[in-house]
Amino acid sequence: AIEQHPDLVDNYLATEVVPPEEGKFAALNAALWSDGIFLHVPAEVQLDTPIRVTRWLSEAGVAQFGRVLILAEGASRVSYVDEILSDDFSEQTLASNAVEIIAKEGAQVQYVSVQRLGRGAFYQSVQRTLAHRDATLDTLNVALGASVSRVDLNARLLGEGANSDMLGLYFGDDDQHFDFNTSQDHISPHTASDLLYKGALDSASRAVFRGIIRVQPTAQRTDAYQTNRNLLLSGNARADSLPNLEIEADDVKCSHGATIGELDSDAKFYLMSRGLSRIQAERLVVLGFLGEVLSKLPLGGVVEKVTRVIEEKLSHHEQ
Repeated sequence: AIEQHPDLVDNYLATEVVPPEEGKFAALNAALWSDGIFLHVPAEVQLDTPIRVTRWLSEAGVAQFGRVLILAEGASRVSYVDEILSDDFSEQTLASNAVEIIAKEGAQVQYVSVQRLGRGAFYQSVQRTLAHRDATLDTLNVALGASVSRVDLNARLLGEGANSDMLGLYFGDDDQHFDFNTSQDHISPHTASDLLYKGALDSASRAVFRGIIRVQPTAQRTDAYQTNRNLLLSGNARADSLPNLEIEADDVKCSHGATIGELDSDAKFYLMSRGLSRIQAERLVVLGFLGEVLSKLPLGGVVEKVTRVIEEKLSHHEQ
């Protein structure tokens, strides 16, 4: 791609979206990346079928650095599903990813990341999205695997009328650790963003969510929302949620919220009163809790695959 489309790649790869100066993880990836994917969608080209890429990590004790660059020109449409998975590793193994997505005027982009690495893997992803005028750029991060997983996601709404939905789903068991750092940066007026991250934590797993909504003085009439909800399935599980607002405009609608709780006893009792066992009732409550996220971006194949992995994790909880 660099040789065939240098004018496109050189202008966007590791420049405006995820430059090396962005931070230590971006700098490390920019220095060591060895493979990647470039997706260019020309103006007014609308793809109805999602593009799916599956990456399998097979070698233990190594570090893999990859990049994804998606450029959607004006009035185009594309959905991209990026899945990474592996067996369990006997040695520490690193997968580092940098994702750069640009949606030009009126473009519609959906980006889905499904992380299903095995134990012993460390996953780190820097994701940056730029939405220009009247563009829609939605993301879904699903974290189910790896011993330690960190995602840094920044959505910048650059043009008037830009919109971004930011969805996240995670299920931890054993001693898994998930770390999410998100920011919604509103630069222009009449922009909207809505973040919903939900997770269930079992055994001694832990999740940390840090999110911030930034509204610049130039971004009047902004609508921005941020919600993080956690369901604890074990007394040893832990969730920390730190939502923040940084508002510099006076005509906006912005809010944030976070909850950390246990299984809804009323819902469980209701289901058991209808003949379900305790295990069946708990399974339905958890699936319903997490299913809200998947229902907002119901790409075919993704929902079924993620639900299947969640059910496998729940079966371990029930033993």
